Amino acid sequence: MRRPALNERDLQAPRRTLDVTPTWSERAAAAARHCTVWRARITVCALALAALAGGCSDAETIFVPTVYVVAGRVADPTTSPIAGVPGARLVVETAPNVVAVTSDANGDFVLQGVPPGTHRVRADLAGHVSTITYDFVVAANVIDAFVPIFTPAQVDSVLDARGAPPWNRQQGLFGLFALKSTGVPLGDAVATFLPSPGGTLVQTGEGADPIVVVNGSPGMYQLQVDRGGYVWDDPYGVTLRPNVLTFAAPRSRPNFNGFVFAHLPSGPPVEAAAVNALPATSDVSAGAATTNFIGQFSIVGLPRATYTARITAAGFLPMLSFPQPLDQDTTLAAIAFTADSLAAWAAAAGAAVPTPGLGTIVIDVRDAVSGAPIAGATVEVEGGAGRSVAQTARALALRLDVPAGRHRVYARAPGYADAATQEDVRVAADEVTFGSMSLAAPVAARRQRR
Repeated sequence: MRRPALNERDLQAPRRTLDVTPTWSERAAAAARHCTVWRARITVCALALAALAGGCSDAETIFVPTVYVVAGRVADPTTSPIAGVPGARLVVETAPNVVAVTSDANGDFVLQGVPPGTHRVRADLAGHVSTITYDFVVAANVIDAFVPIFTPAQVDSVLDARGAPPWNRQQGLFGLFALKSTGVPLGDAVATFLPSPGGTLVQTGEGADPIVVVNGSPGMYQLQVDRGGYVWDDPYGVTLRPNVLTFAAPRSRPNFNGFVFAHLPSGPPVEAAAVNALPATSDVSAGAATTNFIGQFSIVGLPRATYTARITAAGFLPMLSFPQPLDQDTTLAAIAFTADSLAAWAAAAGAAVPTPGLGTIVIDVRDAVSGAPIAGATVEVEGGAGRSVAQTARALALRLDVPAGRHRVYARAPGYADAATQEDVRVAADEVTFGSMSLAAPVAARRQRR
């Protein structure tokens, strides 16, 4: 049921795309914020009532249930670009107390007050085949639900165009977009049902075409999705019903990809480097990979979270990346340094070499518009720990002698606004922490340079 993330790229396909407007993204985000504020107001009111009553004992603790938003779009996939469908009525079949809503002029909808758990949404519209989603987990606000809907004639036309048998309305019809974490469909994914629903599998291998099972026996099944290089949070519950389209659009877990270079972004690749993904709250690796001959690595199928990459390679200091939020496939460009290269950069600037037992932060600081390195840029640590060595044409910005721990870090350069502060930057003794930052010049400064 999940469609491409609304604040990322559209659903890419060779022959049609999902048209997601900024208005939709803003509306979904606003709905999620409203839901959070609504719960907060309940809590405040409950506490106020408790205070008026003279306080609460343990037996009088007020429980405020957590509920979420499920927001998304009802769409007609036969159009190009894919158009939203207004007027569809949407209900959460698995949570009957959630108030039904109607898709708006853009096909957008927001279901509020959805309790945590596994849920299924149904869409009905006069003159169309009803659609139910696969069973999806709600553990946070969902803002990227994708619910396709078709007329009976459209269903027949789509099946006929792909050489599929006619749909016997007394049997089930299932469609699947197996999505990457970025929302791009993988037409060559393998769908497996337990038990088998029978029927006819229709699969063109093209991302633009859903994987279809025609005339599957009505009943409840478990769906597993497989494809090399991707991992889904399956199995998913699937219900087939007569005269109803069941549709699934699960997104895979994100892959943590990247490259490791020596000394500079333009440096040679570092082969056989060990890369580990460390969760924000742990030093235990959640996944690992080794770079190949071009310095490339890929850690497949990590749970959505924030990670720090820890990279070790023979002849180089151990390296930590800045925190990397991973909600879709992400590519990291990492730099490995030797102790000699850091000492040489410091000496060239007239600074003392790094002190043993302390850490070093290195930032590649660039102009946000041109992408060019900014000479004179420095690494700043809130609290003032460490010594700065400014960036030059041949060396990146350094912060030497930073105590081990977690720090708030930003970049600064004359004529530019300071970079946004990066929270929770890990620093380890005798290791290097590397990140990249872009600086935007104040308007007045940009005008002077034109």
